[in-house]
Amino acid sequence: MKKFERAGLIFEVFGKALAIVLLVLFQASFIAALPWPANYFNLVLSILIFITVILNFRQALWFALFSGLILDLFSFSNFGTLAITLLLVTSILNVLFRNFFTNRSFYSLIILGLIGNLIYIFLLLIFNFLFFVLGAAENLEKFSSRSNIFGFGWQIIFSISFSAILFLAFNSLGKKLKSVFIDAG
Repeated sequence: MKKFERAGLIFEVFGKALAIVLLVLFQASFIAALPWPANYFNLVLSILIFITVILNFRQALWFALFSGLILDLFSFSNFGTLAITLLLVTSILNVLFRNFFTNRSFYSLIILGLIGNLIYIFLLLIFNFLFFVLGAAENLEKFSSRSNIFGFGWQIIFSISFSAILFLAFNSLGKKLKSVFIDAG
């Protein structure tokens, strides 16, 4: 019986790793090639926020590490920047969820999605500025351009919209999630 359990675990891990690789390749090849502003949709971050808030923090950490490292291969930022940023976003969102947003509701997901996107953008700007100051990056034009600042706004809109659609899809499939207001009376 243990052989079958071990084989099942191997297939589960392999399946999740393959899904992450395909998701990152879709993000890096297809979404990045879309016209502005659709190319600012960050599918990996949206799914990471959903996993962190709705599913499981431990799985979210693995997803953040693995997807971040693969995304770093396709990024013009210094290697490790996206992985560290995604890990920090996951950890901060988990702390906020555990201490302030205790239910897995639609509104918690939307608010934490907004916070997660803002933290992600802020951390990327900070890390790239630090690399620039330390001489490890060439320039900051990519992050300081006017179209990029508007693009960050579009990223937030797309991410929250996708999270809402994903939540409603999961909500219709099961009763684990709640999409109602909390009644104080």
